[in-house]
Formats: sequence, structure tokens, C-alpha cells
Amino acid sequence: MTLRTSSQRAKIVLAMLSALVGATGLIATRAYATSAPTPTVVTVSAPFLGSPRATSPAVVALALVAGGYDVLRANGEVDTFGSPTGSTPTPVEPVGASATGLATDPATGGYWTLSSNGAVYAFDAPFLGQPRIPAGGWGQYPAAVALAAAPEGAGYYVLRANGVVDAFGASLHPSSAARLPYYTTAPVVAVALALDPTTGGYWIGTSNGAVVAVNAPDFGSPLTRAHGHYRGAPVTALAAAPDGSGYEVLFGNGVIDAFGATNRPPAPLVIPHGAVADALALTSSGGAYVGIDASGHDGYLNPLRDVTALVPQEIDQGVDYCGSGPVYALGQAVVVNLYEPGWPSGVFISYRLLGGPAKGRYVYVAENITPQVYVGERVNADTVLGVVHDAKTCLETGWAAPPATPERAAAHVFYNGSNSTAYGLNFSALLSSLGARPGLVQYHGAPGPLPAGWPTW
Repeated sequence: MTLRTSSQRAKIVLAMLSALVGATGLIATRAYATSAPTPTVVTVSAPFLGSPRATSPAVVALALVAGGYDVLRANGEVDTFGSPTGSTPTPVEPVGASATGLATDPATGGYWTLSSNGAVYAFDAPFLGQPRIPAGGWGQYPAAVALAAAPEGAGYYVLRANGVVDAFGASLHPSSAARLPYYTTAPVVAVALALDPTTGGYWIGTSNGAVVAVNAPDFGSPLTRAHGHYRGAPVTALAAAPDGSGYEVLFGNGVIDAFGATNRPPAPLVIPHGAVADALALTSSGGAYVGIDASGHDGYLNPLRDVTALVPQEIDQGVDYCGSGPVYALGQAVVVNLYEPGWPSGVFISYRLLGGPAKGRYVYVAENITPQVYVGERVNADTVLGVVHDAKTCLETGWAAPPATPERAAAHVFYNGSNSTAYGLNFSALLSSLGARPGLVQYHGAPGPLPAGWPTW
């Protein structure tokens, strides 16, 4: 680990005291990075200093540092832009877990990262504890989704998907945590946490546009502005204004909505087609940095990019997810099937890819989804295949076997009911490379083989 000088630390402390940042993300090695031709960080009234390449693992969190900003990616790496501060080791993530938070320690200039399983990793910053989240699927143990540093290096806060906030080293006691009406398949899920620099309280942003204020002023929310009606684009991040005048909310489609003294009309950003905006940092001068999930493979885009409150579940024959909203095709394809009574709810949408690395392969989207296409229809990455709705068994998607009766997932014979198949693991890797969160691996049997020449991601 490269330690900073006292002058470097002092600059970082001053920068962080003037800009408290809320962000969501995944795990970390810090390395000095260069600019990329396709930005995965876009700016509003702030200098662009570079970003990870669009072909790198997805950007999931941002934090300001002296002279620039840190970018957290889905594979756990942290790239620094504008401030060459050395490098640190990458934590080894358990299979099926992903990093979800990044925060700078204002006392040391180091940082913490957070994993979905509750693990906190400290880099040139004190480790003060972490929440205990038991292993398990189907959403019964709410994942850790965001991390925020307390002022003056007092510790940090961890937010979980059900709205619970745990304090470590800081004064907030867990018993005062906010709680949301969270259920196994709830569409209302906590996604972001920002601290109020004036009161020491905090705000929680939820996927459907609500903002919950705890010992902090309520400046409103996208949900209240829409008179309680969810408008379709999920909220992905929330950041406090450094002067305590309010907060700003980021939507997955790149719209930034401000609440408080900085109240201004929503500002849409130009982001790559099919990408998702999912990280936000505000500067003391009124600027903003936005992180973009912009990965793609030869025309394939994240098919789950507009699903609200997407909660990864088990990897078996495919990958299970809970949530609500539209599901798209991966890319250019033709629909070959819609129904199979042997599956929950009787829906089994399958399509054959017409291009890209998996050309000629079949993909399925099954279970609790209402089809919006017909057999024989030509579709692309902007075509809504169906709308997933909350139900106990949620949604499953993965590689399909060629059309037959009954319709099946690929390598069905290698599935024993409680194991992750090679096809499921491969499809989870594809979704992760496109910016979706990976599924949870099951270790109750061998996965079986992939055919020779099958694409990897």
C-alpha cells in the first residue's frame, strides 16, 4: 500500500469537508488511470479528468478526492483521476457478492469500500466494523447497498436494501435506523445514502423515487413531485449538496433532479444508448460527476437496465432476479417461443440471437413476465420482450436449448434442483459484463460442461 504524505492528506481532508458525497457501487484497487475514448464518467459544470474504458467492468460509484475523483468498478477496482495517489490491493470478493459502496475517509484521505454481503474493506483508513448479513437467496437477507463517511473521520454508515442504517465508529445508533416496507419481492428498495452536513442526519433514496429524511430536513422527492406516481425510470443515486442546502437525485436514464436551495429544473445528461447512470458526486462549486454503466458486446445491451429494484437471486439453469419493469432482448434476434406450462406462470419467452459473439444461440426469459412480443417477431436491444411483475418466484433468464417440446433451459440434464450450471454461470457473467448485477452461486453439485467454442465474457 502506498501511504500519502501529510500534505496530501491535508488537501484531501479539506476537499472532503467541503464536499460530502453519496454514491452506490462495487469493490476496490486504486490505480492511477488515463482517459478513455468512450467516457464512463460524465460531468455537469465540472472538469472531466478521465474515466475507465467502456469495455472495463461497469462503473458503480464515485467519490471526490483532492484534485480529482475516484471511480469504483464492478470488479472491485478503484481508479483515480486527477490525483495520482498510488495503488492498494484488491480485496478478494466471495463468488456471488459484489461491491456496492465507496467513501473517502476525511481524516486520513484513505477510503472504504462496501460489498453486497456487508463486508467493509479499509484502505489507509480504520476498519471499524461491518454488518452481518447471512448468506442466502430470494432476498430474505437485505443486501448492503450504500456507504457514507461520517464528518471529520468519525466513522461510516452502511445502508441495506430494507432501509436499515448501521453506524460504525459514528454516533448514530442502529436502533434509530429508518426502515422501509421491504419484502422479498418489494419494488421499493433503498439504493442510496447521503449525509446532511448541517444536522449530521441522513437521507435515504429509494428505487421508486422516494427520499426518507432521518434527523435531516425533508426537501421533497421525485415521488412527491409526481404526486405519488412512479414515473418509470429507477432512482440509482443520491448526493447531498456540500453546503447543506439540499440534495440531488440521479435516475438511471441520466436525469438529475435537485431538491432544496439548489432547486432547479431536472437536468438530463447525454449518456450512451442502452447505458445506465448509477453513481453521483457533487462538488462544492455546484458541479456534478455521474458514473455510467456503458459496457456492451457487439450490439448486446443490458436487458435489465430499466427494471426497478433489481434484486439478484440464485444462479441455477439461468439467473433469477426480483423486480418490476420492462425486460429487453440482448440484441438482434427473432422470437421463437412464448409459453411453456411447465414453468411458473407458464411463460417461457425464447429468442435466437442473429448477431454478436453468441450468434445462433438461444436465450430465454421465463416465469413472472407478461409477453409483449409474438413468435416470429424480429427484435433488437430496444425491444421490450415483456414486463416482469413482482411474485414469489420472480424472473429467470439464461441460455435456452433449441426449440422443443417441452421448452427447456440449456444443459437441463446438469441441473439437480439446487446447483449452478455452467450455462447459468456463463449467462450471469454476460449480464455482469453488460452492467447488471451478477446472481448468487449455488454449490450443491457440479455445473457440467460448456460446449467447445462457447463465448465467454
